[in-house]
Amino acid sequence: MTKPAASAAPIGEGVWDRRRRLVAGEIEQVALRLFAEQGYDNVTTDDIARACNISARTFFRYFAAKRDVLLAVPRRSLIVLCDAVDQRPANENLLTSWRAAAIGVLGGDEVDLALIEQLKVLVRDSPDLVDTMNGDAELTERFVRTNAERLGVDSATDLRPIIVAGAVRNALIAALDQWSSGRADDLERSFEEAFDILARLDTIGGRRTAKTSRSRTRRT
Repeated sequence: MTKPAASAAPIGEGVWDRRRRLVAGEIEQVALRLFAEQGYDNVTTDDIARACNISARTFFRYFAAKRDVLLAVPRRSLIVLCDAVDQRPANENLLTSWRAAAIGVLGGDEVDLALIEQLKVLVRDSPDLVDTMNGDAELTERFVRTNAERLGVDSATDLRPIIVAGAVRNALIAALDQWSSGRADDLERSFEEAFDILARLDTIGGRRTAKTSRSRTRRT
């Protein structure tokens, strides 16, 4: 298998946990490469296992299905983000908490940043995979639950946790897309710009209308 860049081990991580994390990262790297080269629908779990020089049985020790490999990075990244939001001051504005959390985790796992870039390129070239990712109930539920807990409301009767979840998620996706496509060199700056836009949505305004031509208003 292709060995990914080394990353800092989480505090308290044991030898077995570290090995499991690194092997899973290697499988993800190989799988995302195969998805990009051959198309997601054309790659099987056997193909991934073969490319990793492991058995199918070993593959299933790490991932229940091919779809779980695709969703591993978004799920893992969201857990880190939500945990960071939970640690923010209780009286802090919710968007401010998400912004600080997003920027704060940038210095984290180098492997995940590389995998995120791989994933974004894959999704950009295969836009139908966006539906697969957006349809993941685990991602949506965690976003909404974090917002509801921060606001102290029930998302079944209050729309704010759901609306903020969608807005923040799309802001993060847009910033990552801008960075991975090469349209921005600094991911932190892209995050800041995305959250600046969210913070001033009510001031953006509508489309400017063309000024009435003077010739049309001038009396003849």
